Amino acid sequence: MKVALFGGTFDPIHNGHVALCEAFTQTLGLDYVLLMPTAHPPHKLKTEMASAAHRLVMCQLAAKTHPCMRVSNLEIRRGGASFTADTLEELHRRQPDTEWYLITGADMFLTLGTWFRFPDIARMATLCAAPRNNVTHEQLQAYADTLKAAGARCIVTDIHAPTVSSSEIREQIRQGDPAWEASVPAEVAAYIRDHDLYLPQTATAAPTTDEQFAAIIRRRLTPYRYAHSLAVADEAKRLALKYGADPAKAYTAGLLHDILKDASPAEQLQIAADFGILLDDTEQASQKLWHAHVGAVFVEKILGVTDPEIIGAIRYHTTGRANMTLLEKIIYIADFTAAGRDYDDVDVMRKLADQSLEEAMRYALHYTVADLRRKKRIVHPDTLGALQDVSGEQ
Repeated sequence: MKVALFGGTFDPIHNGHVALCEAFTQTLGLDYVLLMPTAHPPHKLKTEMASAAHRLVMCQLAAKTHPCMRVSNLEIRRGGASFTADTLEELHRRQPDTEWYLITGADMFLTLGTWFRFPDIARMATLCAAPRNNVTHEQLQAYADTLKAAGARCIVTDIHAPTVSSSEIREQIRQGDPAWEASVPAEVAAYIRDHDLYLPQTATAAPTTDEQFAAIIRRRLTPYRYAHSLAVADEAKRLALKYGADPAKAYTAGLLHDILKDASPAEQLQIAADFGILLDDTEQASQKLWHAHVGAVFVEKILGVTDPEIIGAIRYHTTGRANMTLLEKIIYIADFTAAGRDYDDVDVMRKLADQSLEEAMRYALHYTVADLRRKKRIVHPDTLGALQDVSGEQ
């Protein structure tokens, strides 16, 4: 048999998903597509996401009228974060004579090489994608060629599915716009109405105090990373008082800057997909850069912190950028000079941080670029922009 695995939150499943399944079934000559709704990810606890049980039923309702689709509750029963490699291993064990394909969204396809146990995924399934929204066939094919060079089997095909998204559907329901009903199978629309899914709910109060934020990061980080975050918050507050920034904002940004540092690659990629984050080429090649970009969105969308200065400080604390704000510079330097740091030049950095924030930035950026080049790693364009900004150098 030839079967494609298609995983996702399916919150809710919509006509775009169905069209993709039908098109891939016909194009690849599949026996069917196996829909695999994910369990309830921890980062979705404060959003409007429907329960795993509701999402599973909606997938089953859609599959009833579309024979090309079947539904599995494997990842829901497993619970927690699921890794695609583990799921494929289980499917191979259950159906050893099946030839497996893996369908991903266009944006997720462009990160496949960074997935946990990617070589095993590539060994167990042919990787499939189709253009969608701003991701073109040419972009997908170029990335597929790099994966093929590493031994993967890839299929990129032009499939024209409706340009609808689950987030748009949920927003239309919240706004009372009946247009959403045309975007999902009729049985799914009836189920959503019958169970009052995605309607505005009384929101759980978002955390607003540093004590609450500290409790959240303590649950998410290792003891080492938690202690580091507290130290960066203290140092950021000290530097803010010295250089005229808001010390309260500095402390909060320092506290939250590494909130996703210890999150699994799978969780970070899922958050990126859920909130439409497209990692740039340098980020795709360096997993260490993900946590700042994805963490800033997590802090804004999940924790409800909307202050643009705090969000920017978290977003750029790893790479920096041209025209950094005062708070962004303070968090960048606080991350270098906080208690517990013990790299070779830390004493020099701490002395410079007390003398001149600009001199400290210049030294830190030179140090970072030299270190990355010595390790033969890619330097992010934002880092080069920050270096040019503070020193007039490329």
